[in-house]
Amino acid sequence: MTRSKGPRVTTPPTTAQEHDPSALRHRLVDQLLAAGHVRTATVEAALRRVPRHAFAPEVPVQTAYANGIIPTRHTPDGRISSSVSAPWLQAVMLESARLRSGHHVLEVGSGGYNAALIAELVGRTGQVTTVDIDPDVTDRATRFLSATGYDRVRVLTADAEHLPPEAIPEGGFDAVIVTVDTWDLPWITMVAEGGRLVAPLRLHQYVWSIGFTKRDGALVSEEPLTVCGFVPIQGTGAWDPNLRAVPGRGIRLAFEDGIPLPVDQLAPAFDKAPFSVRTHVTVGGEEPFDPLTLYLAGALPGFCRLSVDPDGHTGLMSPPPPHWPGAAIVRGTSLARLAHERIGDGESGKGVYEFVIHGYGPVGHLVATEMAEHVQHWQRNHRAAPCPHITVQPKDATGPTSTYTDGLHVFHKKHTRIKIDWPIVPGKAAASLVLHRPSANAQDQDSGSPAHPHSSRMATSPATADYWEPLWAGGRRYREVTTNEATLLADHVGPGRGRPALDVGTGEGSLARHLHRLGYRTTGIDFAPSAIAAARTTQQGDGPAWHVMDFVSDDLSALPDATYAVVTCRLVYRWMDDKAAFLDRVRQVLAPGGTFWVVTELAGRRKENDPYRHLGITPAEAETLTAGWSVVRTADLDVLRCYALHP
Repeated sequence: MTRSKGPRVTTPPTTAQEHDPSALRHRLVDQLLAAGHVRTATVEAALRRVPRHAFAPEVPVQTAYANGIIPTRHTPDGRISSSVSAPWLQAVMLESARLRSGHHVLEVGSGGYNAALIAELVGRTGQVTTVDIDPDVTDRATRFLSATGYDRVRVLTADAEHLPPEAIPEGGFDAVIVTVDTWDLPWITMVAEGGRLVAPLRLHQYVWSIGFTKRDGALVSEEPLTVCGFVPIQGTGAWDPNLRAVPGRGIRLAFEDGIPLPVDQLAPAFDKAPFSVRTHVTVGGEEPFDPLTLYLAGALPGFCRLSVDPDGHTGLMSPPPPHWPGAAIVRGTSLARLAHERIGDGESGKGVYEFVIHGYGPVGHLVATEMAEHVQHWQRNHRAAPCPHITVQPKDATGPTSTYTDGLHVFHKKHTRIKIDWPIVPGKAAASLVLHRPSANAQDQDSGSPAHPHSSRMATSPATADYWEPLWAGGRRYREVTTNEATLLADHVGPGRGRPALDVGTGEGSLARHLHRLGYRTTGIDFAPSAIAAARTTQQGDGPAWHVMDFVSDDLSALPDATYAVVTCRLVYRWMDDKAAFLDRVRQVLAPGGTFWVVTELAGRRKENDPYRHLGITPAEAETLTAGWSVVRTADLDVLRCYALHP
């Protein structure tokens, strides 16, 4: 049975009722019903029956029935380590758990009150196990549960990741409810098929209460997420924020769900005023936008959470407000952050804010534009969706259901892999991005700061190692050569017979290895050291030679051969600033009668709602590419075009 979410008429409390636990309890439940947090008669009945104040005797009865948390234990430095959760959130999570009479339920994080509510919902034919690592917490829970008549609840003192086997029912728990802030879901194997798991899950320091159903060994959620906060889990499940401090700037970056990137080199980026990119995407003063931050966390390599120490900060960055997430991305010596600017009062008077991306460092404008494009993509395609679809699989899952290992929107945990899919629900498109460069005065004020050795070049282009190196170092990978593409390559370049071949911008070496298999004596070059490291790591046995080299600026005489029968350039040409100069250098190393093989995207070939639709080359750039060759052959592969060019 589902209760109405409409307001309920209640009688104002009398003075006596202000101190009557029963009256206060019923008034609290009425409030939860009116707010829509309680939806079923069973959860309502449990909340009306269990005496919340009996589990928090250290606070006044009025506080016990307020709609907030009750701290019950603190760490030596004053942080809350155990509490009675806020009633509204307990109600939301209990509704999400879909408990029934006879269910076997595990509660992770004890205190007593929530376990008593669960016991009411599963009845005397069910079984409730509550576990906590802190013996003081479990002793307290045991006392209060016994005193209130819920001594049938089994209380365990243990690390929740390592329950004794006898505590897990055959076939698993019908539901697991986690009431601590957790970075991973190691209980996935303890949930029965078809059972529920409800947990406040951390993804890049953002915490959402998410309800999952176990299907075919995986946890699946297609339900709205609830932003929340809990005390952190202790024991082996404790999470590491991977916090890094930018020297001398009072700025900290947390790479909680990614590979921590070096941040020492970022300090000079904050000596100059930032570039600003206006997104024309707005949000109301009290409107949640947490799905945007979750989308950015999965879409952008090098994502981190930024915080600023107001007392120690010495640069141009203001601290993000406490209720605004400090979303940021790092690209080598540059950084971009999600900021906002009030542009009006709005109908409610709470304000209307526009998302503005601030970019710091030599390629700050490029990094800011990259983040801004993803904000606009979220606005056009995902903002109107009620929720993302989340799938959690065990880390070692294999077989047909294990369909992802890496890529965007995949979070790798200790025990699980979490994939987030964003349904496309077209929304209102924002206006074009607008880049605002720092004023001349702002630049002049910081003119004494040391310049980056490549600053003049990097100020206009992403075609540098400083831009791509952090992407490769952060685990970013790009599309492998497909069977069809490899067949086209073989058809157009022919057998190698020991002739030299050069793969420019080799990345992790997928194309270079295909040239080697065709019999070419292949050299793969890339200006990103981490790309070459990846190429060497994935090589098995004999294969191409790998070199770190910038084909555009380094001395070509450093190459192993003076000329090459085949020069290849895959997904690289689009990024060249001076494409004509790049092609001149290709002609310098291409042997007479050789083949220049280019694979590139064409602009506009992707779907309208694809954020990378603009990445291909334009018709004018294609004309520059093909001009001056005696023979030009092309072949198309979905969004790609392959060119075989002969001098």
